[in-house]
Amino acid sequence: MYNFSTGAKNINLKYPAMLLPQSLPQPKEPDIELSETVYRQIEEKRIIAKKGREYVIFRFEQVAYFYIENGLSYLVDRSNHAKYIMAKPLREIEEYVKSKYFFRVNKKYLININAVVKFKPLKKGKLQLVVNPDPNEIIIISQLKAHLFKEWVLQD
Repeated sequence: MYNFSTGAKNINLKYPAMLLPQSLPQPKEPDIELSETVYRQIEEKRIIAKKGREYVIFRFEQVAYFYIENGLSYLVDRSNHAKYIMAKPLREIEEYVKSKYFFRVNKKYLININAVVKFKPLKKGKLQLVVNPDPNEIIIISQLKAHLFKEWVLQD
């Protein structure tokens, strides 16, 4: 039990917490601007791919591109150019990696911005894309996506 004086009265409380008003102002969190390193940490997601009987974990910056072939999705590693099987279809991978660093150039390819080497214009506003590692086929960007691709490449 607690005893205290409020001027004219003495109050005897069994439960002192009940004396506190229920609507005390909550401390306000300070406004903090996130630094570039914090943004990098937020975007540093990982993805799992399969090679034989092993599962390999990749950070997004390690991925050159994802592509689909014969109904299977693959990941291509930027460093050793190896390809790994993905357990999900390309559209689900695209949703998962929602990032300013990946762009769906066509039905078959989801490209990391760091894998883009160059592109050149083709007829009717299309673009031919060159990436590293080389996928051993020509990657074409449609006229509809060409403008979006150029904006994506020039982003901060």
